[in-house]
Amino acid sequence: MKEVAKYLIKVDAEFKDGRIVPEIPYEEVMRLVNEPNIVIIKTGIPETTLRSVITTTRAWADSTPLAEGPDTFDNNQHKQRLHIAKIQQAPQLFHDHTFDALLDLDESTRQTLLSVFNPMRQFWNDLTGNNEEYGIRKGQPYFHPQVTHYPLGGSFFGRHWHPLNPQKVGTILALNQYGKDYTSGGTGYVINDHIVETEGYQDMGDIILFRYDLPHWVSPSSFADRFSWDDPAGRWVAILPFYDPWAKPADKDEPQGWKAQIQTAKNTSPEVAV
Repeated sequence: MKEVAKYLIKVDAEFKDGRIVPEIPYEEVMRLVNEPNIVIIKTGIPETTLRSVITTTRAWADSTPLAEGPDTFDNNQHKQRLHIAKIQQAPQLFHDHTFDALLDLDESTRQTLLSVFNPMRQFWNDLTGNNEEYGIRKGQPYFHPQVTHYPLGGSFFGRHWHPLNPQKVGTILALNQYGKDYTSGGTGYVINDHIVETEGYQDMGDIILFRYDLPHWVSPSSFADRFSWDDPAGRWVAILPFYDPWAKPADKDEPQGWKAQIQTAKNTSPEVAV
């Protein structure tokens, strides 16, 4: 475990029998997240596995018409998101692939996506003490696996936030490599009025963990590049939200209650290696 910047901690892990096993107990990982910190888990998921998810997602999207209407949260779809969220007023520009009905995909596509989403699901369960499986359950929270592409040339996701529960901890898995596949764009956060930028700190196979009610965003990719929806270059991530899409959405005002609710435990925290 190593603190690499203020509020930014890297934790080594082993990828063993399809599970992500961190060097410290899951309870300790969650304590670090809730202090709060941004925790980057070095999962060890093989590069071939990660890149196959990108290749498979692109092939699936090539054979699947773009979604145009409102999200139904009960299918598999991809959408070129270019709008401003009504409640939070967060502008968006990215290509989103959402697999709410993941189990309904053809065998090859399903198994390739599950090669990362099953370890992510189990890891989230281990962190939160849950035992959730995939499947749509209207009126209840369920998983919404997503593969998101941020093309070169100005893609981004504006500052936004989520209710803390039932997700508790957000998960962002890097499917490709900063400095090689893309050179700009990363997820940023606000902790105690301090800006935490993860650009350049997250490598392929790393999972960013964050307390789910922290305000956060994805910084723009460089406008020096020409934007194209069809160019696969750019940042690719897999995320695993867990929520009830018909429940009360996030408030229009940023959540600041966590500042008073969270105890930093500075005097009781074990020393972090630097």
